[in-house]
Amino acid sequence: MPESPVPEASGQLTGSQLQTVLLPQSYFPSGFALSPSSAVSSGASLSSSPAQYDLATISCATFVNHLGNTGFGETAMASNSFVGSQQAFDQVVYQFGSSAAASGFVAGVKSLAGRCGSFSATDNGATGHFSLSATPGPAVGGHPSLRLVQSGTISGSSLTLDTLFTASGVDVFAGAAVGLGTAAPASPAKETIVYNLMKRQAAAAVLG
Repeated sequence: MPESPVPEASGQLTGSQLQTVLLPQSYFPSGFALSPSSAVSSGASLSSSPAQYDLATISCATFVNHLGNTGFGETAMASNSFVGSQQAFDQVVYQFGSSAAASGFVAGVKSLAGRCGSFSATDNGATGHFSLSATPGPAVGGHPSLRLVQSGTISGSSLTLDTLFTASGVDVFAGAAVGLGTAAPASPAKETIVYNLMKRQAAAAVLG
């Protein structure tokens, strides 16, 4: 992937503007299509609400069920998923009021993974048993990253959700590969998804 550094994310875009930062269909392989029900945005105004979910105390199941949605103290966010046969790519941008808050979110995810070695969670009426593990990921655009892997079994099928988080300035960018009963897709790489999100955010912030 390209190693050119990307400046720290700055400015405050609305959730509606962050939706335009998310990668379009052309970035993903043939056979993967946008899941309309997966598209989430915090809307056309900035939020100043305190976090609904505290990463220091949130349950493991609540975290995995709400990641990619609002409620983590962000000023704005947007996310969606491109879904294929038993596989998917997820992408999300969380924007915070300060760089410290963005970095704190990623640090909070790392700490949470340390206490989520075994837990149960329900999805679409089915209960699965999972674990989370967090390890340092590769630098993306000159910024450190965290790799969070959720693995387990639901309805008799293995599930792997492999996510890369990178805090850059006031934003946290995340790209994920998902496999249900099969391996998670490898291309485009999570690093590539995150890197392109960074570049698109930088362009949108300039235009904004």
